[in-house]
Amino acid sequence: MVGAGIFVFPGIASGQAGPAAMLSFLLAGSIAFIVALSTAELATAMPESGGGYYFVSRTFGPFWGMLIGVGQWLGLVFASAFYLYGFGSYLLDLLKEIGYQPGDPIILIGLATALLLTFINVLGTKSAGRLQNNVVLVLTGILTLLFMYGVLQALGIIGESSLPAPFAPMGYSPVFGVSALIFTSYLGFVQIATVGGEIINPQRNLPRALVASVLIVLSLYLLALFVTNSVLPVDQLKDLGETAIVEVARSLIGDIGALIVLFAGLLATFSSANASILSSSRTIFALSKDGLVPAWVSSIHERFGTPHRALVLVGLPIVGILFIGKLEVLAETASLLHLVIYGLICACVLKLRKKRPVWYVPGFKTPGYPVIPAIGMLAGFGLIVFMKPLSLMLGGSVLLVSALYYLAFAKGKTLTNPSPPHIEPQLRQPRILLPIALPLEKPIPLAILRNFTDLEVLLLGYKELKEQISPEQFEEEDDGESQKELDKVKKELEDESFDVITELVFTPDVSQAIDNVILEYDCQALLVVKPIDELNRLLIPVYDINQLSKRYATVIYELTKASNLPASLMFIESPENSEDSENEEAKDISNMKSEALNRLKQAGVRRKQIETGSVKVSNISEAVEEKSGSDDLVILVEANTKERENFINRIREEISDKIECPLLVVLEERVQKEDTEPEDSPAEEVEEEEDDDQQNKN
Repeated sequence: MVGAGIFVFPGIASGQAGPAAMLSFLLAGSIAFIVALSTAELATAMPESGGGYYFVSRTFGPFWGMLIGVGQWLGLVFASAFYLYGFGSYLLDLLKEIGYQPGDPIILIGLATALLLTFINVLGTKSAGRLQNNVVLVLTGILTLLFMYGVLQALGIIGESSLPAPFAPMGYSPVFGVSALIFTSYLGFVQIATVGGEIINPQRNLPRALVASVLIVLSLYLLALFVTNSVLPVDQLKDLGETAIVEVARSLIGDIGALIVLFAGLLATFSSANASILSSSRTIFALSKDGLVPAWVSSIHERFGTPHRALVLVGLPIVGILFIGKLEVLAETASLLHLVIYGLICACVLKLRKKRPVWYVPGFKTPGYPVIPAIGMLAGFGLIVFMKPLSLMLGGSVLLVSALYYLAFAKGKTLTNPSPPHIEPQLRQPRILLPIALPLEKPIPLAILRNFTDLEVLLLGYKELKEQISPEQFEEEDDGESQKELDKVKKELEDESFDVITELVFTPDVSQAIDNVILEYDCQALLVVKPIDELNRLLIPVYDINQLSKRYATVIYELTKASNLPASLMFIESPENSEDSENEEAKDISNMKSEALNRLKQAGVRRKQIETGSVKVSNISEAVEEKSGSDDLVILVEANTKERENFINRIREEISDKIECPLLVVLEERVQKEDTEPEDSPAEEVEEEEDDDQQNKN
């Protein structure tokens, strides 16, 4: 975000509004700040590449996704053309500064640079990305030193005081128009969201990065406007236009300052154009991945490993758009298309919070909902009204052509739902197995089931038979009584608006029957019935790091969110260990605790709802019996699906009978076994042959 705008806009903005242009940057920065908050929420729920396009397409569908995708692509194309026009202006001024008078080939320079950057990116984007990062650091350092020196001079700490006055020589009406013009200055922060999946602890660090980027850029622009208007009068700034900051530097530190700023301006405009070309090609890639534009567009070059066709589709439009030849129109059109995107990003938060799809579990939430996102949406759309007619016509044409293309070639496309890395969306609408012995003697724990957003209950009624009795014989003798009992329980659940499926089994092996039903119906959880009037705590025994899965995190998130109850993690330690093994176990417990907390925080569980403790016992049964109370829900997470039948046996025979509270078992997804037998290894064959030879000798 620290790029060309800070070199190009101070003179243009001050020429139109005077020192009051600081209010324009403050207004645009405030809108960007709100959009950054909304983007942070969306990015922690959908950490995917594609940025604004991805958020809007998954919220409002492919039609709006098409408009925003093309708007994002061509908005960055207009921004690149604006930066390259500025690059031409700075290069000409630099040549004049060293005594060469080349005429006025700004557009020609922009065209050549656009083709050069496209070629560089086709050859390899990794080197270009590293160059971009280094340039931003250098520019930030140069600008900070220059503007701080200018502030000291303006305040009279160095030399005589020269504060900007009058503050609004043209009145305050130009402030809104200038805000619309310079909004291009705040492009780029949404791109941070596209790497959300690569950021450590994105729920905390991603919002900080987004908000900090906006605040840093806003501070630099306010400093730039303050110093610019302190050093030069408004009329002179208006005449100097996009290179006014050069004369500001000359006034502050002489000709050497002008040369430094000219060189820095070249770096800024060049790197900003490069960054926009890269980002624009990624948008085309995302559109192609979703099938909204042809697949050949996103093909990767065999030799260079780059999306060469997508890059060409960025470079060529830049060449054409440069012929518009009006810097302010280029900037405004880029701002218009991005204001549409940013307004819809705020609208995404409003819709998703209300609709609550199962995959939407943001780790960060926009404060002040729904007022703050609504203000961001309305303010973003509102700034568009103050733009020039030509900018409105160009931006509107882009959106209109996008809509017509969608209706002609992409209508009916469906998009895949996001797959957040920190939760299991399926478990927000789980199928819970509820095994009940018939006739039912204990009430159904409705207090627990009500805490899920949506769920399907698989009601398994069973009669445990003795080995001597066949299921067929018992079913005949039962004469439908068990089915009637099961139907009564089903009606009780349906009266609570639950979706219910029923199964009735007569079996001597209940654990095997439960395992079979879990596998057949793909159940995600198992609830052991115990009477409970009021639920006051979630107790989660943790004994194996393999328990700490997305399913574990999702279930606890869903229950803590609905009930606002504390989740008490109980880490199980062995009571008898040597000193060395105690140290090793302490390390394992520490790792498990860290992983458990990270999983829950990433899933959106508030830290103040998480309690931790440990207990030294021989097995899980003792831990649960010792620590559980009658108003608890014990949540036991399966660690190994290969031993499920034994696991269920332990729950029924060792755990369930020893506790008074209900038990919710979170089941991991089990992969069906292959029918083929594994091949014997050559080593095993040699050993078998040696054994046979030895037996023959004997």
